[in-house]
Parts: sequence; C-alpha cells; structure tokens
Amino acid sequence: MIEPDLGVYRNLMTLYKDPDSPESGWPKTVAVTGALGSGKTEWVLNLALGFHSLGEQVTIADIDIINPYFCIRQVTEQLAKKGFTVITAPENAKWSDMSIVSPQISRALGRDGRLLMDIGGDAEGALALKQFEPDIRREGYLLILVVNAFRPQTSTVDGIASMLRKMENICGLSVGALISNSHLMDETTAEDCVHGLKSVYEAGTALNLPVLYGGVTANLLAEAEAVRAREEIPVPLWPLSRYMMLPWEEGAMWSRG
Repeated sequence: MIEPDLGVYRNLMTLYKDPDSPESGWPKTVAVTGALGSGKTEWVLNLALGFHSLGEQVTIADIDIINPYFCIRQVTEQLAKKGFTVITAPENAKWSDMSIVSPQISRALGRDGRLLMDIGGDAEGALALKQFEPDIRREGYLLILVVNAFRPQTSTVDGIASMLRKMENICGLSVGALISNSHLMDETTAEDCVHGLKSVYEAGTALNLPVLYGGVTANLLAEAEAVRAREEIPVPLWPLSRYMMLPWEEGAMWSRG
C-alpha cells in the first residue's frame, strides 16, 4: 500500500475553522460517529494522520462498544508504534461487547494535545459518549457524522436527519459537521463517490451543517476531482487511506507486521 501524502492531509486539515471561534481551527475533541458500515473508524485514523501532519500530539479513544471486532482495538500496537496514544477498554474487557469505557478518557480531556473519539453509531454507542458530555463541552468539541449515502438508512436527507437527531438526543451533544464516505466497496467508481457526496451535501445544506470532506480512494482521486468540479460541489475530496481491512483482505499499513 502507498503511504499517504501527509502534505495533502496538512492542507486539507487547515481548511476547517471552528465556527464558534473564528480565529481558531479544530477544537480540543473531535468525536466521529456513523452507522455500521459508514467507515467512521477509517475516518478516525485518517483524521489522526491529518493532525499528525500538523505536528500535533494525538490521543485516539476507542469507545465503540458496538462492534469490538472491527475497530481500533485490533490495531492498537501498530498505532502506538506510529506515535499515537490509544485508549481502549480495560484489558479484561477489551474484546467483549459490554458497555465498558476506559476512565482514561476523562484524564485525556484535561491533557494537552488532540483527542479523537471513535463512537458507536447506535443508541448504545451514543450513550457511551453521554458520560463525558460535561468535560467535552468544557474543553470544546466537534461531533462529526460520517455518512455512506449508499446505505439504506442514510440514503436520503430524511434518513440522515433522523440518524443525526437520534444521536444528539441520546448523547446530549450536537453534530457539527458531516463527512461523505459514500462507496460500494470494490465496485465503487469516481462517479459513485461524487454522487454520494452530492447527496450528503444536500443533506448538509438542509440541516445547515458543513460537509468537511468527501472520501475517495487515491486511485480514483483525479477522476473524482474532475467529476466534482463539473458538478460544482464545493466540498474538498480526501484521498482516504484504508487501514481497517476485512478478514479476507491482506493487511494495510496499520495491520502489517
């Protein structure tokens, strides 16, 4: 697998400005959620690389208690070797599906550096975030909803809005931005990526939320950029690096020995 161009990530990261603080960039805590199959964990890792490209100290907190077998826990050692601090459930509960979240997260909120949180995308996952709500609000946060427009539950503006409201009602925090991660697995074309991005952008417009990026694999980037420009969609494309591989796939950067 080709190593990502951190210079590209650096440029993309500098595009975001906190609307509540026009002179500053990203807030202290960036929490990422999305429906099962949305690619939220991939985005946590890609954003971690983005902050790393800015020279920041990054802590990644895995509080996805919904699917412990396809999450950051499986690549903790590899992430640590890259210089990231990783917080997961206590060792004796690391691979269970119990609602156990490490108390280290509260301590991380009070330390220097950026905190990225991987949040499960259903009611139980949102509830796991609820216990940290006061600290997160105090330190400043951005809650991002990752959307795959080809998933039935998030294929329409109403579906995206419904999921967003459900998450907000449970966790007590407000979604502040969307990311399009629209794909059809190995069948994805550049047109698919941009078609999905257009749907997510329409949802963002209806919900008065920015769409930060549209995800696209590096081999489709140039073609997708041409389609995006033709469609006049004002959302930058992010060359998404895949790190969470399916069981039958050969491992990528994080999971290589």
